[in-house]
Amino acid sequence: MQTLLVDRAVSMSQFKKNPAAILRQAEGRPIAVLNHNRVGFYLLEPPLLEALLAELGRLRHATAAPADGAPPEATTYRPLIEALLSQAKAVRG
Repeated sequence: MQTLLVDRAVSMSQFKKNPAAILRQAEGRPIAVLNHNRVGFYLLEPPLLEALLAELGRLRHATAAPADGAPPEATTYRPLIEALLSQAKAVRG
């Protein structure tokens, strides 16, 4: 059974009818879009995605802090996204 990671979900049919209305009704919160009663994708507004990626970057830097105490390099999101995609593909098998 698939776990729903958010509190709001809509069907793919509802989403296709009026995606702008679905996004407006979300009021900045994430939404699961279901395809045949399974999560097809999660809909996130850019500020939420940016905040999630920034937090993941901070966590990654915190766990990989250099021993000399030097500040970590600036976060770039592409490597982080690629690493997360690889992990997701590995989980799917």
